[in-house]
Amino acid sequence: MAAVLIVQVEIDPADDEEFNRWYDEEHVPEKLASPGFVSARRFRAHDHEARYLVIYELETPEAATTPAYMRQEPSEWSKSIMARWKDWNRAVWVDLKPDAAATAES
Repeated sequence: MAAVLIVQVEIDPADDEEFNRWYDEEHVPEKLASPGFVSARRFRAHDHEARYLVIYELETPEAATTPAYMRQEPSEWSKSIMARWKDWNRAVWVDLKPDAAATAES
């Protein structure tokens, strides 16, 4: 993959069940339906039960940065969940050696 989108989110532990249901039922399927999104893996912090990490593999960094992608209107459920996030960080990371990754996959 040429890039990854990394998202870290901290939530109130009281919102844990709905947050995970939203991620599994709506958010990840929606993102994987977006052009250039290849996969998604979710993690919970070992030492902080309400801190999450998601890694989306992207065909290109532009998959998560195009004006069309950034203009996507979130659902009401997404707005409700995201309004309750305590802290979050989102960044696109570019593979420094994309040719090496392609060679390893062959």
